[in-house]
Amino acid sequence: MTAHAQDVVIVTGASQGIGLATVETFAATGRTVVAMARDAQRLADATARFGDSVVGLAGDVREETDVERVVTETIRLFGRLDVVVNAAGVSMSARTRLRDSKTAEWRRLIETNLTGTYLMCRTCLPHLEAAPNGYIVNVQSTAAFRGGVGTSLYAASKFGVRALSEAMVEEYRGTRVRISSVSPGPVDTAIWSHKITPPSAEERARMLRAADIAGIVRWLVESPPHLHVPDILVTPWNPS
Repeated sequence: MTAHAQDVVIVTGASQGIGLATVETFAATGRTVVAMARDAQRLADATARFGDSVVGLAGDVREETDVERVVTETIRLFGRLDVVVNAAGVSMSARTRLRDSKTAEWRRLIETNLTGTYLMCRTCLPHLEAAPNGYIVNVQSTAAFRGGVGTSLYAASKFGVRALSEAMVEEYRGTRVRISSVSPGPVDTAIWSHKITPPSAEERARMLRAADIAGIVRWLVESPPHLHVPDILVTPWNPS
């Protein structure tokens, strides 16, 4: 058991991809993990192999009542909350120029990527302030630093998370609560299957892995309390 085995961690977007890899990484350390995702059955199927170390609580990060219910239940069950990893996110099915975009798509991206992160942070912060070393890790994207043609909606949602994260860092500077972001480039997850034109197998082979990002999240959370990393930008490196 590690020195952090008593920690309680909430991970959103926990039924697949980076979220599920993060659940697995933290469960392996002996921590108690609360896994949150919208689809209750998919969440149950994904977390069944972890046993009692992982508790699945279905909920939609876009819904304030769901977020409050999951956090309240976490405190009721375990009496504490130490770490929150905001890994829930959605992307665009295809690049779309702003003039051709739809309001429904804007709302889907903003409400999940930005509002969901905001609601989780706001609801969890009072409990993290009471923890010995509270930590929030927001999973962003390289799109939080640079938009591209046809990605304006997605980039806006991720730039928003970056701004939110940077402001929280300043609000909590010098306290026991740290806030960091991890901003990965392309990661080989199921999210690509929703693209109108999915990447080829060769392209996916050159991407990052979900476990890569989960390992970075763990490193951040386990770093010494006097150390703070505001953001880690991660891109694939494929030597020829």
